[in-house]
Amino acid sequence: MEGPRKSMEDSVQRKMEQFYEGKDGPPLRVLPIGGLGEIGINCMLVGNHDRYIPIDAGVMFPDYDELGVQKIIPDTTFIRKWSHKIEALVITHGHEDHIGALPWVRPTSHLNFVLGIGFQYTNFRIFLYNGAYKKRLKEHGIFLPSRLKIFRTRKKFMAGPFEIEPIRVTHSIRDCCGLVLCCFDGTILHTGDWKIDETPLDGKIFYREALEELSKEGVTLMMSDSTNVPSPGRTISESVVKDALLRHISASKGRVITTQFASNLHRLGSVKAAADLTGRKLVFVGMSLRTYLDAAWKDGKAPIDPSTLKNENDRLTAGPLLICLTVKAEDIDVYAPKDLLIVTTGSQVSYFQNPLMIFLPVNGTEYG
Repeated sequence: MEGPRKSMEDSVQRKMEQFYEGKDGPPLRVLPIGGLGEIGINCMLVGNHDRYIPIDAGVMFPDYDELGVQKIIPDTTFIRKWSHKIEALVITHGHEDHIGALPWVRPTSHLNFVLGIGFQYTNFRIFLYNGAYKKRLKEHGIFLPSRLKIFRTRKKFMAGPFEIEPIRVTHSIRDCCGLVLCCFDGTILHTGDWKIDETPLDGKIFYREALEELSKEGVTLMMSDSTNVPSPGRTISESVVKDALLRHISASKGRVITTQFASNLHRLGSVKAAADLTGRKLVFVGMSLRTYLDAAWKDGKAPIDPSTLKNENDRLTAGPLLICLTVKAEDIDVYAPKDLLIVTTGSQVSYFQNPLMIFLPVNGTEYG
């Protein structure tokens, strides 16, 4: 491996020679480690002179032609070279393409000092918005409470050279935020993943006022999520999706299968509501559905109490709003198709990724 390893080191060295160090050059510096011009492996190194913080640390899932590959992670070689300049890591939200690479995004490989990751600075912190991320850190043995800080929107905090103000944005997972990073040399707006949902199911709309205030103060650099920007129109509200789900599930005479990200708890709540109103029993297929439900329930934000996911013959003791009759996946054939609503995960429901996927019409528009 001497040849390939030497070649990679030379490549990193050549890239590093292109960037300024110390007080020479521009004071604000942005180095995309991953996620720029691609879907996944989001990791953006943002700095003021020689002090840096990474924003997010995500994975990318392999395509159909990448057999044997489980996950794709950012190239951390560059980060390790500058380990002495990195002071904090900030996470915008809990999707895998933003937190999945936390165990690998580490400035040094020989230290095991902080969170099991091995950051060199003793004052290193990981800043998170939602306590549910703790589960992911614990899974990889990198959870250390003293190095973890939970932040809240509109509450400013210091991370590295920046004073950061998180602002709430709407997305397909709860508790998402954009970041306003301020220092003496300018202001950077990092939107995180977002959409403008005027009627989200939880009533927590994105902070339009914060962006309006920021526009008046002035922004040196705006880094925005641009997924599907070339597509005309705008993203529909999750409340519209809820109505469409109920309408089509009610009209169906046979088996219904829904697919979604396990982290989209709003969508899961809409599916449960449709099951309740149509008298169907839920079938959960996918371990991550229960994982996210458990984490969200502990954080007080789950649409279903995981302890009430019982089989039909089990005794139900919870209140009527929490009761959710479920059927084990292996028992599907025992029931008539019209009595079941199957909830699966592991799909983005993207036509571009699966041309055989058929989309239900929303607002009279057919997809697929």
